[in-house]
Amino acid sequence: MVLKPPGPSPKAPNPAHNQDVVQQQQQHHQPNLSWSRHITLDLILLILANSIFHPWITLVFYLCLAAVHKHKEPLAYYTLYYTAFLAVVELSLWFDRRITHGRHRKVDWEGEVVVITGGACGLGRVLAEMVLRKGAKVAVLDVLEPDEEAREEMERWDLVWEVVDVSKAEDVKEAVERVVDGLGPPTILINNAAMPINGLPLLSPSSKELLASTLSPQQVTKTITTNALGHFTMLSVLLPHLLSSPQGAHIVTISSILSHLAPAKLADYNASKSAVSALHSTLCHELSTHPDPSVFHKVKTILVEPGQLSTQLFADITRVPFYTHFFGPVLEAKDVAKEIVRCVERGDGGVIRMPFYAKCVPFLGVMPGAVQRVVRWWSGIDRAIVTREKKA
Repeated sequence: MVLKPPGPSPKAPNPAHNQDVVQQQQQHHQPNLSWSRHITLDLILLILANSIFHPWITLVFYLCLAAVHKHKEPLAYYTLYYTAFLAVVELSLWFDRRITHGRHRKVDWEGEVVVITGGACGLGRVLAEMVLRKGAKVAVLDVLEPDEEAREEMERWDLVWEVVDVSKAEDVKEAVERVVDGLGPPTILINNAAMPINGLPLLSPSSKELLASTLSPQQVTKTITTNALGHFTMLSVLLPHLLSSPQGAHIVTISSILSHLAPAKLADYNASKSAVSALHSTLCHELSTHPDPSVFHKVKTILVEPGQLSTQLFADITRVPFYTHFFGPVLEAKDVAKEIVRCVERGDGGVIRMPFYAKCVPFLGVMPGAVQRVVRWWSGIDRAIVTREKKA
């Protein structure tokens, strides 16, 4: 099935300008990093999780002891007890996931229709490319026109591209109707659209610079309208299709770990991501208490709250101490996308927080205030946002 790109919309921005914007956003030159930059806390924990903290690995170690007739040695007994403990932990975590998120749903990529907002660049673009190669049908909703590479993909795969502002309900409804006509009813929604970062404070360094250097209500409105209201709009239009899907559905919400941290100079972005995370939680509770119990098992939800990604969203406005890279490395979009696709492919729901520190951040809020202040000072998070570099 070959689908052609949609016709130009009278409300669409200048295509030539959009092509330049996409190319600028996709250009992300990374310096040659030394080998030491790849040594991070996450790498160490990954090695441990697949060695001494993995029940199958420790069981193999016990069997090795038994093979040399040392199964009655104290070390063998301790190894066996430790293996049993790890197995109990794994089983408990499995039961917790099943109670929290219900049974797995069967995912057949060739029968899935994936709608991705903000799929022109960054994480959304990577996700679109991944699920396309899995065999799924994909619809990208973005304010930007498709670039040359995207047009070639539309000739090769079942991909449609709708130029639409996701905060405008009527435009979204019309776009979704075209997607249904071209690809079929959507079964997976990935809410990813987001505005560029303003990086402006609420407080001005001096009264003379108040209007020029602080966040304006217009900027806040634009950010929250796209980042938060866009999620509401997509859900209101797509939920009827997702709930009625015979094979079940997935709703993936792309938020940020900053919704818990709320660093300085990101008031509008923090507020929008906090709203998105709260919206996702409400949706989960409504699904779990739905009058039809099958809905809870059929419709899976995934909340994604990553740390900083190596995209243009934060690239030129963040500066953090050198030592924080070990504890909070900058993520590659492809790594986050792989984890999302893996979770969907299992037919499971859940919460994805990457890297490891992101899993610990929600617990920071219950720490004493003095501890929180020390951690924030040490991490440099409230000093991380700097003035965006102006391009000539």
